[in-house]
Amino acid sequence: GGTVEGAKGRRKRAKSPTTTFHAHHYPLRLNAPALADMCKPGDVSPTTISNVRPEIFKHLLYYCYGGKIDQDHLQSDAKDIIEAADRFGIVSLKLEGEACFVDTVELT
Repeated sequence: GGTVEGAKGRRKRAKSPTTTFHAHHYPLRLNAPALADMCKPGDVSPTTISNVRPEIFKHLLYYCYGGKIDQDHLQSDAKDIIEAADRFGIVSLKLEGEACFVDTVELT
């Protein structure tokens, strides 16, 4: 289970179809503004996140907290990471994913 916690310590849930994740509102506001808009501080009801695999959402949250997604995961999940980063407004991760994706695509 998981909760997105607001800057004032209020709890908020961000749910994927099968998993619930914990996060604080402040890192989301700074790094994933569209996701932060979905997870209003003070609202205790869960926020459903659809069309994102739990492992991809976990990568996004890790990145929002300052983590670096390793090259292997970035390459193997580039399309999904790019799509989710674009959806939630994580511009720098989207650009990293696109750069990695371009390196893996063979043009004929």
